[in-house]
Amino acid sequence: MPLRNSIALAVIAAMGLLAGCSPKPAETGVFIDPQFASLVPPDTTLLVGLRVENLVKTPLYQKYLSGGKIPIIDRFARGTGINPEKSLWNLLFVSNGRQSFVLGRGKFADELMAPDFSKKGVRRFGYQGLTLFGDEEQAMLLVNSSTIAMADTATLRALVDQRPLLKGLPVRLSTLTKEIPRQAHFWGAYAGGPVDLPLSGNLENLNKVLGLVASGTFYFDFSSGVTGTLMGLSANVQDAQQIHDGLVGMLGIGRMMAPKNQPEMARVFDGISVAEEGQRVTVKVAEPEELAGTLVAIWMKR
Repeated sequence: MPLRNSIALAVIAAMGLLAGCSPKPAETGVFIDPQFASLVPPDTTLLVGLRVENLVKTPLYQKYLSGGKIPIIDRFARGTGINPEKSLWNLLFVSNGRQSFVLGRGKFADELMAPDFSKKGVRRFGYQGLTLFGDEEQAMLLVNSSTIAMADTATLRALVDQRPLLKGLPVRLSTLTKEIPRQAHFWGAYAGGPVDLPLSGNLENLNKVLGLVASGTFYFDFSSGVTGTLMGLSANVQDAQQIHDGLVGMLGIGRMMAPKNQPEMARVFDGISVAEEGQRVTVKVAEPEELAGTLVAIWMKR
């Protein structure tokens, strides 16, 4: 399974003029880089975005997540040789449940020259007029001077073959991304179908819960503490009840397992609530700055 981890992005904006000049309408939907939107295949079922250039400015990132602690950011840094905190703008994980790739946008070279990621053990080779760096198993595809795709080499070749037919986000995903706030640092949209997220440890059981979700979204903002919403729509009310009960049970177990000498661990779970309404299950996360590090520690133990 290529690129297990798990970060971007199309602008939905409306501007108009009526009888001279009218107010600018509010922008809706999460920001998706136009370069990324033009590379999403029509059978895509899952998008996960990371607004790196904004995330790295937050106190949460600077205190707890810098220095290679986010694997996919670290992988791009090592593969390209850039400083992600200065030169990486956006990441987008794209999957159809069988094949996955990650798109990255940033300043990978001087404006006057094309990026060159050749180094010991990394071969440079071409395909359909584009350049890849890697080997026959894993590679980076240079889409243009500021856009890279990383995946299994076979997946990247398939992406190049499809490229002339790609017309932007599939409608079902475009609809879901409009429900996500534009300023989200970390977000995802799931349109149904097979999914197997790279989760382990404390979060492994989430894949079982996700198996009951027909579609959904999530988004997080790290500007001040951690705030976020996860919404899943199930096929029927019975599945929604199972999802709700499973999540509530996981939170209960988390509280019970919190060490007695670390009361802040239990307080983290108090900032997470689960609600069910018909076929919709919603999880709200609201953690203050002082508990953000504890939440990150729990996540990193996955």
